[in-house]
Amino acid sequence: MDKVIIKILDIVSRLRNARTFQEKMALIAEGIGVCGWTYVHLYVFDRDKKEIKSAAYWGIDEDGRKHLETHRMKLHEIETILMKQEFEQYKIGRCYYISHSIDDEFINKIRSTGWVPNDEKEKSDAWHPQDMLFIPLYGFGGKVVGLVSVDDPIDSKIPTEESLRSVELFVDYAVAFIEEDEFENYFSKSKAVLAEVFNLSPVAIVVSDENDKIININPAAENIFSFKIDEVIGKDTSFLFSPSENLENVLQQRQNGIFKGEVLMHQKDGEEFWGYVVNVPIENFAGEIESYLLMALDVTETKNLQYYLIRAEKLAGIGILASGIAHELNNPLYGILGLAETIVEEDDVKIIHEYANDIVEYSREAAEIVKDLAGYSYSSRMETASTVNPNITIQNALKMIRRLGKLNNIDIEEDYGELTEINASASELQQVFVNLITNAADSILDKGKLTITTLQVRDFVEIRVSDTGSGIPEKYRAHIFEPFFTTKPVGEGTGLGLYISYRIINKYNGTIDFKSSKNNGTIFTVKFPTKQD
Repeated sequence: MDKVIIKILDIVSRLRNARTFQEKMALIAEGIGVCGWTYVHLYVFDRDKKEIKSAAYWGIDEDGRKHLETHRMKLHEIETILMKQEFEQYKIGRCYYISHSIDDEFINKIRSTGWVPNDEKEKSDAWHPQDMLFIPLYGFGGKVVGLVSVDDPIDSKIPTEESLRSVELFVDYAVAFIEEDEFENYFSKSKAVLAEVFNLSPVAIVVSDENDKIININPAAENIFSFKIDEVIGKDTSFLFSPSENLENVLQQRQNGIFKGEVLMHQKDGEEFWGYVVNVPIENFAGEIESYLLMALDVTETKNLQYYLIRAEKLAGIGILASGIAHELNNPLYGILGLAETIVEEDDVKIIHEYANDIVEYSREAAEIVKDLAGYSYSSRMETASTVNPNITIQNALKMIRRLGKLNNIDIEEDYGELTEINASASELQQVFVNLITNAADSILDKGKLTITTLQVRDFVEIRVSDTGSGIPEKYRAHIFEPFFTTKPVGEGTGLGLYISYRIINKYNGTIDFKSSKNNGTIFTVKFPTKQD
C-alpha cells in the first residue's frame, strides 16, 4: 500500500507540473491504473460539439486503442445510463459495475463498446472478462464531462465500495485538472484555487442547484454529516437539517440575500449537532439564482465552551459582588437583630407591633438583595430565550453595581426610550449590561459621568453606554473582544467580560460597536432586532 501511495503522490506532483492537456490525461490514466486496474480507458467530451475532445489509455495495446476509438460510448449513451432509475441498482459508490450475468438489450449494446484483452481469462467467483465498470466524470454544475472505463482489477476480485474508494478520490482530484483546461477561456486562475479550497477546506461546503437540489459536497461535508456524496446528490438541502429545526426562518432570510446563524443539523445516524451555517444564493449576470452555497461548521463544542465561559465570568462577577452584597446585607441584618433583641425585653404590645413591622421591612430588603444576586447567577443553560424589555434589564444591572459602591463618585444619567421587547435571555442580557457598566465605571478614575440611553430605531432597539473615563488606548482597540484580553492588573480582571458580552449579543442576532478617544471616554453601542410577531 505504501508503494501505491508513493506512486500516486508522484503522479499528483507531475500533474501539477504538466504543461499540456494530453500530458495531464495520460498521467490521470496512469494514476487510475495505479489505484488497482490493469487496463484504463479515459476520455473527455467537448460538450458544445458533442464529440470526444481527448482520450488517454493505460495498459491497452495499439489494437485495443483502435477498437475503442471506433466503438466507445457516446455522450448521450452515458447520460441515458445516469438518468435511468433502473441503472441505480448497478451503482457502487459513484461507479457503475455491470456483471457479465446481466442480460439486457441496452446493456448488451453498451457491452459491445468495450474491449476484451486476448489474454484475459474467465475466473470463477471473480472478475469476468465481460464485466464492466465505469466512472462518470462530473464537471462544474454536475454535468458529465467524460468517462473512465476500467478492466481487469489487479486483485482479480469483484469490486466493492471500499476497494473503489481510492480510485474515486483520485478521479475527483483529477477532474479539477480536466476542467481547468476545459474552461480555461472562461475562468481565471482563481477558480482553480477555489477548487482546492473546496476540497481542502475544514468547513463543510454544500452546493445545490436553483431548485435547492444538492449537486456536490466537499470531503469536510462528508466527514461532518457522515453521508457520502452519492447519498445526498439530488436531495434537498433541507435533508441535512434536523427535523426539529425551523427551516422557514433560514429560507426566508436567505431569499433576502444571506442567512448566517447557528442551527440544528443531523448526521447519518440521526445524531444532532449545532452548526454555524452560512447559506447564500448565487446569481448569474442576469440576476437569476442559479445555485445555492451552504457552508457549515460544527460548533457544538464551541457552544458548550461558551456556556462554561459565561458561567466562569458570572462566578468571577459574583466574587466581586460578594463584598458589596455582604455590606448591603449587614445593614438590614443588624437592624433585624437589634429590633429582635429589643422586642425580647419590651412589654408594650404596640411598640412590639411597630418593631415587628420594621423587622418585616428589613427582611424584605434582605430578600430583595438575595433575589438580585440569585437572578444574576441563574444558569443561562436552564433559561430559555423569552421576550425581554432591555430597559428593565439595564435598571436591574445598575442596582447590582450600585451595591459595590463603584458608582458613588459618578453621575448617572439615564434616558430610557419606549422600546419594543426583544427575544433574549434576561439573565444573559443582564450579564452584558453589568459588564459594560462595570467597565465604564472602572475607566473613570476620580469623578465622572456615565450616561445610559435607549431608543427605538425602526426594527431595532439601540442601547448606548457612554462614560467620561480614560478611553481605550488605540493599540488595544482591535483586541478588546478577544477572550482573556485585559489591561487590568493580574487578579483584577478575567479578560472575559467583553468577549462574553460579544458572544451573547451575537447569539441573539445583535451587534456591538464602540468609539473611544484618549481621555475623552468611550461609547459602546448595542443593537438588537425587535421581537417579530
